Amino acid sequence: MSAVETIAGPVDSSELGWTLSHEHLTSGMGGMEHIAGLYDEDEALRRSMDALKLAYDAGVRSLIDCTPLDLGRQVGLFQRLAEISPIKIVACTGVYRWVPLSYYAWDEDTVAEHFLRDLQEGMDGSGVRAGIIKLAWDLEYQLEEGGARSPRAQLEKCARGAARAAKVAGVPITCHTRPADHHGTRLLDIFEEEGLDLRAVTIGHTNDSYEPEYVLGLAERGATVGLDRYMQRDETELARRAEIALSLVEAGYAEQTSLGHDSASCSMNGGLPSGGSRVENPRCWLPIPEFQLPWLREHGTTDDQIDQLMAGSVKATFEAAAAMAAPGSR
Repeated sequence: MSAVETIAGPVDSSELGWTLSHEHLTSGMGGMEHIAGLYDEDEALRRSMDALKLAYDAGVRSLIDCTPLDLGRQVGLFQRLAEISPIKIVACTGVYRWVPLSYYAWDEDTVAEHFLRDLQEGMDGSGVRAGIIKLAWDLEYQLEEGGARSPRAQLEKCARGAARAAKVAGVPITCHTRPADHHGTRLLDIFEEEGLDLRAVTIGHTNDSYEPEYVLGLAERGATVGLDRYMQRDETELARRAEIALSLVEAGYAEQTSLGHDSASCSMNGGLPSGGSRVENPRCWLPIPEFQLPWLREHGTTDDQIDQLMAGSVKATFEAAAAMAAPGSR
C-alpha cells in the first residue's frame, strides 16, 4: 500500500477501486481560460459532474486526469470538484505533444524540478498537488532535424526529466503514444537508462495497435499496458479493442493492463467550426463498464481478472512508484 495524491488530498492506494486510467475533465490548450468565449468553468463543472456521476453509478471509483498545463489543465475546476466529486481524481503534471519553447533551454534536471513543484508543492500556486506525470509522444517524435532543438530531442529530454522527478517523488509516469511508431519501446529504453522501475510506467493508447507482438512485448518488459482508447465507436472496433485486452489477460498480464477511454467531459478540441466546446456527452466514460467488461466476461474473463484490469493494475503502478521515492520526499 502507498499514498496516492488526489485533488482532495492523499488516499491509500487500496482505496482507489475501479480506476479509469487515462481521461480528461477539460482538454484544449494552455491559457484557454483567458480567451473570451472559449472556456466556461461553470459549464465545465456541470459537465464534469454529470459524467462523474454516471461513471460512479457504473462502478468507477477513481479516475486519472491526464491533462497537463499545456493541454488545458484547470486547477480552479479541481478545487471546486475536490469536495463534491463522487469519484477520486488524480491530476497530472508533465508535458503534452509539442514541448513549449519556454522549456527548450532547460536541461533534464530543470525539467524534473519543474514537475516536482506540481507534485510536492501544488499546481499553479494552489495547494492541489499532482499525483502522476504525463508525457505525450505522437507524430512530432518523427521530427529530428535541428539537433538539440528538434521535437524529438526535446521530447526525449522531457522523458528523462520525468523519470528523475518520478524517482524523487515516488509517482508513476503515464504516456500518450503512437503505437504505429513503437514509441513505447524507446520510452522504456530511456526509463531503464534512468533507473526507473518499469512497473511504474504505463504505455498508453496501446489498443490503437494492430501488432500483437508489440503489445505483448511491452508487458514482457514489465511495464503496464494502457488500453485507454475506448471511445464511442462502432461495435466491430470496440470488439477488436476488447480482444487486445483479452489477449493480455490470457497471457497472464491482467495486473499489467489498465483501461481508460481518453475521453473528456468538457473538451475544446474538435468543437464546432464557429468555436466553442465539443458537443456534450455525459456518457463519455461508460463504454468500458457498459461494453468492454461485459464482452470480456462473455469471453471467459473472471471477476478476479476484471478487478485486476480495473483496480489492481493502477494500484500496482502507484505502489511500484512509491517504492522508488527518495527518503523524506513525499
